[in-house]
Amino acid sequence: MPAATVFTPPPLPAPGPGFLAEALKALPIWALSGEQKELRLSLCRILLGQADPDCLAAAKGLLALSFQEDPFDAASLALLAEVQGRQPFLPPRGAAMARVVAAALANIPDDIPFEAIRASGDTDLVARYLEVAAKDKAHALARLAPAFGSLCRLPDAGLARRLLDGFAPHLPATLFARLSAELAFLRGTPEAALEALAGLDPTAWGLFAAIAASRALERLDAREQALAACLAARAALPQHVNLTLRAFELARPRPATPPAQRDEAAVCLYSMNKAELFRECLTHLAATDLGGARIAVLNNGSTDDTAAVVAQAAGLFPEGRFLSVGLPVNIGAPGARNWLLSLPEVAACRHVAFLDDDAFPQADWLPRLLATARDRPEAGTVGCAIVDMEAPHDHQAADFNLFPPQMGEQSLPETNERLFVCEPCRGAADYGLYAYVRPCLSVSGCCHLLPRRTIETVGGFDIRFNPTQFDDLDRDIRSFLAGAPCLYDGTVRVGHKQGSSLAMAQTQAQVAHIVGNKIKLEYKVSDAEADRLWRENLALLGRDLLAKDAAVGELARSVAAKPTA
Repeated sequence: MPAATVFTPPPLPAPGPGFLAEALKALPIWALSGEQKELRLSLCRILLGQADPDCLAAAKGLLALSFQEDPFDAASLALLAEVQGRQPFLPPRGAAMARVVAAALANIPDDIPFEAIRASGDTDLVARYLEVAAKDKAHALARLAPAFGSLCRLPDAGLARRLLDGFAPHLPATLFARLSAELAFLRGTPEAALEALAGLDPTAWGLFAAIAASRALERLDAREQALAACLAARAALPQHVNLTLRAFELARPRPATPPAQRDEAAVCLYSMNKAELFRECLTHLAATDLGGARIAVLNNGSTDDTAAVVAQAAGLFPEGRFLSVGLPVNIGAPGARNWLLSLPEVAACRHVAFLDDDAFPQADWLPRLLATARDRPEAGTVGCAIVDMEAPHDHQAADFNLFPPQMGEQSLPETNERLFVCEPCRGAADYGLYAYVRPCLSVSGCCHLLPRRTIETVGGFDIRFNPTQFDDLDRDIRSFLAGAPCLYDGTVRVGHKQGSSLAMAQTQAQVAHIVGNKIKLEYKVSDAEADRLWRENLALLGRDLLAKDAAVGELARSVAAKPTA
C-alpha cells in the first residue's frame, strides 16, 4: 500500500454537535454500543420516529454503516431500503449496491437451507455447499449471502479464497471487491488487507474501508495513521460510540508497562480433567511477561493426568515463584478461586489475576493490565477483550453493562427478571472497535485482575453459584454497589479456546444449571439495588463518553486546522 493512501469516507447525513448530549439524556442506552446490531437497529427505529433533523441524520448514518459493515444483514438492509426510498441519501454506487443485495436476499432459494449446514459445524459440508452455490449463476449471490461469514472462517484460508473467487463472475465487481477485502482483512496480512481496502470504491464502502484500515494499520504499529483513519470514519459518524472511544484510545500516549514486581501480582489458575489443554495453557503462560509474579495453580479434583501436568509445569517458572494445590474433589469455580485467594503467598500480593485453563493471553498481558490498574486505582476489577484462539480471532467478550429492565425479555417465570446484560460483541470480527478502556458493570472472568483493596472490601466469590456461572457477575455487581466499578481494557486481548460455558450450554442439565444460577442472582439483588445498578451503570458510561467525545472533537479540530503537506 502506498504510504500516502488516505481512507476518507464520503460525507453522510450527520447530526449537529449537541446531538450526543441530548441523545444520552433521552436514551441513556446510547452509551452502551454503536456496534451491537439489535441495539443499533432499535435506536435507528426510535430516531426515525422523531420529528427532528438531527435524529434522522443520526439514523441514516448508522444505517449506512450497518450496510457497509455487513451487506447481508437483512433486518438493517430492509430498514435502510425503507428510509432510502422516502429520502434518498446514499451516494449512487452505495445505493446501487444496496438494491442489488436486497434483491438477492429477497430471492434466496430454500432448496438447500444453509442454516442447517452451519448448525452442523461441518466445515467440509460448508465448503461443498459453496462449491455448488458458485455454479448457480442465477442465484449465486443469494446462496453466498447466508454463507459468507462461514466462508471467511473456514480453517483453510487458501480454500476460502478459492471458493470466494468462484463467485466473482456472478457478482458486481464493486461488491466482489468489498467481500474480497473483508476476507483479506480477516485471514491475510495487514499489508494485504490494506492493499485490498485501498482498492475499494469509497462512495460505496468508504466507512468500512476506514474502520478496517485503522485496525490493520494499528497491527503494523502505525498508530498515527491508524488514528487518522479512525478520525476519518468518526468525521462521517460523530454519533458512533465505539469510534469515539477508539479514537480517544489511539490518541493516548501508550503508558509504560514495567514487568510485575515481587509481590505485586499473583496469577491464579484452576482446572479439572483437562490435562493436555492445561499443559498447553501453562506452557503458553510461562512464555508471557510475568516479571516477578507468583503463579498459583489448583488441581480441582481431577482424575486424569492433571496432577502430573501441574508437577511438570513447576519447571517452567522461576524457582520459588510457582505453587500448587491438589484437591481430592471438585469444589467448583467459586470455591477454587476462594481457596487460591486464601493462600498466604497469594494474599501477600497487591493484585490477583485469574486466568481460565483454556486462556492464552498476549505476551505483555500482565504488565499491561497492571499498568491500567495503577492508572485507575478506583477500579474494582480490571478485565480485557476475550477473542477466539483460531483465526480470524472473533470477539467472545468485551465490557458487560445493563439494559434498563423494561428492555429485557422475561424468560424465567419463577422470578421477576431485572438484570439484562448487554453483550455487545459475541462473534464479532475484530476491527478494533472494542479496543478501548472504560468503566463498566462487569468484565469476563476468563481473565481479570483483582486489586487487593477490593478483595478485602468486597470479598471473594459466592459458592452458591457452584460449580460455575454468574459468580463473576455477582462479585462485580457487589463491587459496583460498593462504589468500585469494573474497568475494561480492550487493548489487551486474551485468546480463549473453548468459548464461554454460557454460550456452549446445550444439554437440558446445562441449561437448567444456568437458569438456576440466574434465579439465584436475581434474588440476591433487591429491587432498589437493581434499579440503582442500571441507572448508575448507564450514567457512568454516559459521563465517560461525553468526556471522550469532547477530547476527540478537540483533537479532530486541531488536526483539521493543520496545514496539509
